Amino acid sequence: MTCMIPGGRRRTRRRRLTTTDESSPPPPADIDPAPPSHRPHGIFGAVRTAFISFEQRDFRYLGLSSLALGFGQWGQQIALAVLAYDLTGSAFQLGAVAAFRGGTGLLTAPLGGYFADRYARRAVIMWSTVASAIQALLFAALILSGHIELWHVYVLAFAGGVIQSISQPARQSFVYDVSTDETLMNAVAMNSVMQNVARIAGPPLAGAVIGLWGTGTLFASLAGTQLIALMFTTMISHRTRQMRRVRTAGSASPFREMWDGFSYVGTDRTLLGLMISHAIPMLLVVPYLPFLLKFATDVLGRGPAAYGLLSSMAGWGSIVGLMVLVSLGDPKRKGLMMIGVFLGYMTMVLIFTRSTNFALSLALLAGAGVFSSVGFALNNTLLQVATENEYRGRVMSSYQLVSGLQSLGGLPMGLAIERYGAADGVAIFVVVGIAAWAVFGLVFGSVRRM
Repeated sequence: MTCMIPGGRRRTRRRRLTTTDESSPPPPADIDPAPPSHRPHGIFGAVRTAFISFEQRDFRYLGLSSLALGFGQWGQQIALAVLAYDLTGSAFQLGAVAAFRGGTGLLTAPLGGYFADRYARRAVIMWSTVASAIQALLFAALILSGHIELWHVYVLAFAGGVIQSISQPARQSFVYDVSTDETLMNAVAMNSVMQNVARIAGPPLAGAVIGLWGTGTLFASLAGTQLIALMFTTMISHRTRQMRRVRTAGSASPFREMWDGFSYVGTDRTLLGLMISHAIPMLLVVPYLPFLLKFATDVLGRGPAAYGLLSSMAGWGSIVGLMVLVSLGDPKRKGLMMIGVFLGYMTMVLIFTRSTNFALSLALLAGAGVFSSVGFALNNTLLQVATENEYRGRVMSSYQLVSGLQSLGGLPMGLAIERYGAADGVAIFVVVGIAAWAVFGLVFGSVRRM
């Protein structure tokens, strides 16, 4: 059996597909099938266009589930850092626990892609959420009983990394499963809005709970947010667009399945181009975010409060950018648009490195957040469109692996900052990123034409 893929080539499917209770149902009746020109105009029409994906019942529950899960994930990052530092007083241990959890997640991400393609994604999300709640409850029990030790933190951080690596490819792929072709880009953007709301609100709420009642109470609360996420996930219908492959006695091993996923991305020029377009900013630009403290103190001559404001501006800008994107409906030439907004993102960050005015720096970071959120949402949408359904989970696990380049790029950027200072060290990386982006735009015409 063959099918057309982006670029006009034909790919032979190596496995027989079947339609089950997870297969593609008719378009949901509660989604307006009328073209944009026939939808209500004015402010109410604009609002409906912006939130069109929420008219689908299953996406509403997925969005609420992602929001609750996001509060738990961001809260746990804060809690792990505080816990490691309270136990040891060591800044090294603080960074080591975070790196250990993140590194574990990257190593096991391909396994998450395998599960997302092999089994019903709804079930994968549910079981990983249950595991996350159990992990948080174990943390709470150890802390509240006074038995917590450093090795417990590493073991449970390892478990958290594995759980997240299994959950995220399934959850990213599930956005496609519970949307329609017409609402896919809106669904991707609104899912990102939910994640950014959790990113902005989660850490301050976690810090407040720790300050009032301690880390043990916070972990107990985080288990509650996971259970709320689980409740919303159970409300999602079993009938989605996922196509499940027939499991036969002669099916390939998990390792072969994971390798097939990497091979699929590497041999498809469009998918490879989209992965590279994700990798360039993640490796060369996004790693500047943890170094905003250096900008606040060394460049702008301010303190920790200014650092908090600088850090929050990118998140607020991201929400604004995503809302602008969804208000556009379904723009044409998304590939060219993605190239343009990523160039705008890098330019904003480069100008930020030259700024010594605090107000201007805040505005530039907000602008960078607007451009970056639109770029990453378009990149995710185009990946979903270009991917065959039987490979969707493994492609999204590759996407998660590429996202991990942020931590990899942080080390050389940190060395450059030590040598040249925060402003010039980051600027060097951004200039290299802009040059790499220009080459990418010239070489990958298949992405430009999407």
